[in-house]
Amino acid sequence: MSFAKPDVKKEDSFDAVQRLMCSVHGCQSRWSVHMDGDKPKCSKHAWQKEDYKMPDFKEVFKNSSPVKHWQDDEVF
Repeated sequence: MSFAKPDVKKEDSFDAVQRLMCSVHGCQSRWSVHMDGDKPKCSKHAWQKEDYKMPDFKEVFKNSSPVKHWQDDEVF
């Protein structure tokens, strides 16, 4: 008779799911592209251009007038 505890395998479901996720911080997609020497990423992050910057919308729309509301011209 043995009083030793049986070996119980610990299943860490968080690690199993985390291995399937894109390696970019904050991305909730599963990875679909895994190239040599690179971390697995979703297709959006794997193929986007690295030097892409979002345009400054204040500069883009600086000279445009605000949109009129449909009730602005109506007189009651």
